[in-house]
Amino acid sequence: MNISDQNCKISIALAAYKGAEYIAGQLQSLFKQTRQPDEIVISDDSPDDATYQAVEPYLPNKTVRYFHNASPLGITRNFEQAIKLCSGDVIFLCDQDDVWLPGKVRQMSEILLSDDNIDAVFCNSTLVNSQLENLDQTLWQLRKFTPAMQKKVRSGQALEVFLKRVCCSSHNLAFKRRALEYLLPFPELEPFYPDTWIGLSCAAPEKISLIDEVLTLYRIHEHNQSTPGADSILSARKARNSNAALRNSLLTGEIMRRQSGTLNGSQQKMLQKFAAFHAQRSQYSSNILLRMFQIQQQFFRARYCRFANGIKTAIADWIFSTSSTTH
Repeated sequence: MNISDQNCKISIALAAYKGAEYIAGQLQSLFKQTRQPDEIVISDDSPDDATYQAVEPYLPNKTVRYFHNASPLGITRNFEQAIKLCSGDVIFLCDQDDVWLPGKVRQMSEILLSDDNIDAVFCNSTLVNSQLENLDQTLWQLRKFTPAMQKKVRSGQALEVFLKRVCCSSHNLAFKRRALEYLLPFPELEPFYPDTWIGLSCAAPEKISLIDEVLTLYRIHEHNQSTPGADSILSARKARNSNAALRNSLLTGEIMRRQSGTLNGSQQKMLQKFAAFHAQRSQYSSNILLRMFQIQQQFFRARYCRFANGIKTAIADWIFSTSSTTH
């Protein structure tokens, strides 16, 4: 379907929470798109009406649909609701505090609509401060999404890359409506991150692509609801303390269940190995010596290199035991 085809409806799902300071600037950037979205759905989790007051001047524009949640849903369910309220053939996820460059909707939509074999596409972002001053780093650089990894995604090896590191983020991701068949409802898992779920779900059958261009200014400030993670032992500790290993195993199992008729044998085998590795990580002994032996077994099988951040995750697993963590 050609991007100029008026039968193609484009939606933007914007999850808001206490967004009064920046949301107007984001909306202005959406209205400056060279390919205008057909609807902008705002699901607001704010406890007061400050965000509504910031959005109110834009409500006469019939593309803007605003919904306020009587009871807070939380970041995950708020995004899920915004997506459910969208009616477009292509759905973009949108943060309240970023700025989109003018060609984002057009360029990403063109990629999606020109290839029937993909369901999702993601772009790069430049990190900026609260005043939109460049921080001289892109999101891909921060997440160590290397040119070699990018090449693999382009050549149909996205699953291998995403099982090691989810490279997309909710603010730079768009997908076709048909993907909702396996994306919704979001799994009831904690902690849960929509970008991880959507990225892995679309990568599993190799239905995700990328555009190697910066199309978003990703604003970093003290009130971010989520921030891009750094590749460090401390971030690995945080992931371990949040029981991310068990979450990863259960998440992968849910992907295999929902897409059992779509995944080929190789994809299923890779997902099974990933799930087994993280299930074993979640059950390591609280005894530091026994845990070291268990980690060594997985490390020498290259599981940490294939399915985690290598030696950094292994060290974090050895030093920090989940048995001391309060859940």
